[in-house]
Amino acid sequence: MTAKRTCFFVMPFRPELNFVFLYLQRYLEDRHGLVVRRGDTSVLTKALMDKVEDEIRAADLIVGDITDANPNVFYELGIAHALGKPVIFMTQQAPESAPVDLRQFEFIHYDLASADQLLGRLDNAIGHILGQGYEGLFDDAVALLRQFNADTGSNYLPTHADEFQARVIRGERVEGIPERDEPAYPEFLLPKIVAESTDIAVIRKMDRWLGESA
Repeated sequence: MTAKRTCFFVMPFRPELNFVFLYLQRYLEDRHGLVVRRGDTSVLTKALMDKVEDEIRAADLIVGDITDANPNVFYELGIAHALGKPVIFMTQQAPESAPVDLRQFEFIHYDLASADQLLGRLDNAIGHILGQGYEGLFDDAVALLRQFNADTGSNYLPTHADEFQARVIRGERVEGIPERDEPAYPEFLLPKIVAESTDIAVIRKMDRWLGESA
C-alpha cells in the first residue's frame, strides 16, 4: 500500500489557532488522505527544534501560518525553504503586511468566519502541489470510461479531476492502488471516474462489464 503523505503545519502556538489546526487536521486527513502534524503533536524525545526540523525534512508539504509575524514561524519556514519543501502560506492579515521577502509568494488570506472559502483555496493549492501523482491515473480512468461507454452503448460523463482525486485518495487509504497490470486496476478506477457512480443501475452495469472484461 502506498505510504501516506505528510503535511506539517508551522504556526504560532496560540489557543485560537489551535482550533484552526485541529479543524484543518481533520479536514485534510479526510479529504486528501494526508497525515497532518505540528511540532507539538507527538511526545518529545529530543529538543523541540531538532524535532521540528526532522518533521519538516520528512514532510511532503508545509502549511505556514504567518499571522502576527511570529519569529519562530519564520525560522521554521526558513528551514523548509532551505530544504526545498513546497509551502502554502496562510494569514489572517492583509498579505501586503507580510515581510518584503515573502510578498513574492501567493497567500491564502483567511477569515475564521469564512471556512468554506479557506477550504476551497487549500484544496486548490494542495491539488496543485500534490496532484501530479494522480494525473496518470486520471488519464487511464478517462480512457477506461471511454471504452466502457463504447462497449455498453452508454454516454456517462467523467467526474471532475479534483473529485476523482478525492475518490482515489479515499480508496487508496482503504485498499491501496493496484498496479496497472493487475486485474483489480480497472475495478479500482472505473467507479471513481464515472460521475454517476452512486447510481445503482450504473453500479450494476459497471460490475457486469468489468466481469465480462476480466
